[in-house]
Amino acid sequence: MSLKSASGPATGTSPASTSVSPGRRRYVIALVLGLVVCLGYMDRVNFSVAGDEVIKAFGLSTGEFGLATSIFNWAYVVVLIPVGIIADRRGARLVLALSVIVWSLGALFTGLAVGMGTLIVARLLLGAGESSTFPAGNLAVREWAPAKERGIFTGTLNAGTVVGPAVGAVVAAYLVVELGWRGSFLVEGGAGLLVGVIWYLAYNSPERTRWLRPGERAMILAEREGAATAEEKPPTAAMSIGGLLRTRTVWGLMITQGCGVYTSYLFLSFLPLYLVTERHLKILSSGWVTGLTYGIAAVGSVIAARISDRALRKAEVRRGGRRKAVACVMLLTLPLLALPWITSTAGVIALISWVLIMDTAAITLNWALTSDLIVDKASSGRAFALTGVGGNVFGLLAPIVTGYLVDWTGSYTVPFLVAGGLLLVGAGVTWTMSKRPLQPAQAAGR
Repeated sequence: MSLKSASGPATGTSPASTSVSPGRRRYVIALVLGLVVCLGYMDRVNFSVAGDEVIKAFGLSTGEFGLATSIFNWAYVVVLIPVGIIADRRGARLVLALSVIVWSLGALFTGLAVGMGTLIVARLLLGAGESSTFPAGNLAVREWAPAKERGIFTGTLNAGTVVGPAVGAVVAAYLVVELGWRGSFLVEGGAGLLVGVIWYLAYNSPERTRWLRPGERAMILAEREGAATAEEKPPTAAMSIGGLLRTRTVWGLMITQGCGVYTSYLFLSFLPLYLVTERHLKILSSGWVTGLTYGIAAVGSVIAARISDRALRKAEVRRGGRRKAVACVMLLTLPLLALPWITSTAGVIALISWVLIMDTAAITLNWALTSDLIVDKASSGRAFALTGVGGNVFGLLAPIVTGYLVDWTGSYTVPFLVAGGLLLVGAGVTWTMSKRPLQPAQAAGR
């Protein structure tokens, strides 16, 4: 099935036609979004898999490697809000295509880095490019997903954050062994440029997509704004960033995202290096173990998102009921606190896989909760960007804090305890703060 779109709007049908088997072709978009995120996370984990070689090439300590890793997030955080505003204005098609192209150039330049200065520039470019992935990706979800299916759409999108490391760790380990760490970045960067062009040529909104069945199109258009009633249509004017930040809900979403992303970035940045230095595996073996744990997490997190969709009634979705699922899965990550005392490799794989399943599910469901609580569609990109800022401010700190704690204490025990404590905080925050829909009147300060 081709993703080729029509040059003009496709002829719609009445919502009534959705009663006759509307079809499931919309899930192609969910799958493609997941693959785009997967590619970005392959580029991210590449740096971690090559960590031991990068440390040797540039003469870095573990703390300095963590600092170099976090540079990615500096650009990510700075660009995230502006790119969210741009996504609201220009749409997912153009913004996500440019995102993939820019981060792929960053990957290419990483492979060409000749010193710490050029490595920093490459990492900044990679972070700036990837910053629009989730604002634009979630905007595409808002375009394509009926409200009752946001969990599975967002889950498939966010599954790329674990499928990418699962596949990327194995591929990167092989490329590092065969081509060197520089060659691994050149190969993945070149592939990304091609994907960016394909996305721009293939993607469009449901209204303008030829391969979508009329009944399915009508159903999507009728149900994608499930939080709005006929009497309460969303306004056309977008809420301001300042207005959004004056709501308790947005702060709850941001802090919760940060507490989950901290653990995600700890493993994304250090899991292969941890397996090499603490568990004494070879680079190729560490790649396979990392890939296995992330592969298990990918399946588990999508299942958790689907369960969330089925368990929640529409009224609960509108009232922020998904926050209860976010809190529950965050609490289920707490076995992470036992990781330093697990001695067997099989035990390490099992425990990390469990933690990644629950942590990824929590992040996924918090994105879906953000979408549930947005009443004003025109502000979607900004709201998603702010949730992303919360995640990536914490994510920026994760590799720095972890790297220097390992230097100071000589082990990963304290870093894992810090991550577990933050997950406990996140569960409490989402339960108590992420409740009220983001009404335009609230955002205006009334």
